[in-house]
Amino acid sequence: MIVQALKQYLLHLGIEKRVSEATMRAYEGDVVQFVDHLRAGLSREPGFADAEPLAVRSFLGRLSREGYSKRSIARKIASLRSFFAFSAGRGLCAADPTLGVAAPKAGRSLPVFASVHVMDRMMEIPPLETKRGLRDRAVLETLYGTGMRLSELAGCTVGSCDFERGTLAVLGKRNKERILPLGGKAAEYLRRYLEDRYRASPQAFGSRSSLGVFLGRAIEDPLIAGRGGERISKRTIQRIVRRYLERAATLTRMSPHVLRHTFATHLLDAGADLRAVQELLGHASLSTTQIYTHVTTERLRAVFDKAHPRA
Repeated sequence: MIVQALKQYLLHLGIEKRVSEATMRAYEGDVVQFVDHLRAGLSREPGFADAEPLAVRSFLGRLSREGYSKRSIARKIASLRSFFAFSAGRGLCAADPTLGVAAPKAGRSLPVFASVHVMDRMMEIPPLETKRGLRDRAVLETLYGTGMRLSELAGCTVGSCDFERGTLAVLGKRNKERILPLGGKAAEYLRRYLEDRYRASPQAFGSRSSLGVFLGRAIEDPLIAGRGGERISKRTIQRIVRRYLERAATLTRMSPHVLRHTFATHLLDAGADLRAVQELLGHASLSTTQIYTHVTTERLRAVFDKAHPRA
């Protein structure tokens, strides 16, 4: 049965492929949606024999009629291909019904990013005289200053930071670790935030609150703490970024990923090497990073069209 095979597939993704929980949920949801489509025309639980190429095409047609974007449909067919390839490889089904089924070509949307002026304005908003404001400034500076992902910041510990060497270790997709440069305002406000945070906990560190002391004794503590000193939630980081971005700019998106896009765009605008940016972002493929070159090219084109007398 497809449902039993799906359980094996999810274990394969989590244990062997080490994909993130969010990716697993997305794959599972796409396969379950297809199974529900099969179930609608049957009086029994659907099996692999019911998952024919015609059923796959019918499913894609239904998604299109229901208003799903080409990008969403392409993702769902990719999920089905991965699942059925796994099932066929394990002998769970006779053939892969997605073979020969073409996915719609989805144009790649350009990333949303903010200007340097907007970043400067946003960073001045958090009230540094409050603990929450200092924490928020540290979050904003670190996301923009390193280009790390939301999940990577939420997963960082105090021990991830090496202020002396100016580095920050993050655990990216598929548990791949990379070392990011940590300097400038990001290092300054992370340091200020940590010093303030641990001065408020004399029972843990005694009367000595220097950075060197607590780095050795709080190495497993979360880098950014939420309530009660627990690890900050991803949702809280999202709220922090949205709160200040909305006050500094008018953008179509207001997520932590906007700061990541902004980080990459500003580096390339300043002449950074594309492969270096790829390494900093933790992209497996250079083609993923190349979308930022389209952003800078389009902006140059707009400047040219506006300024050149014969454009």
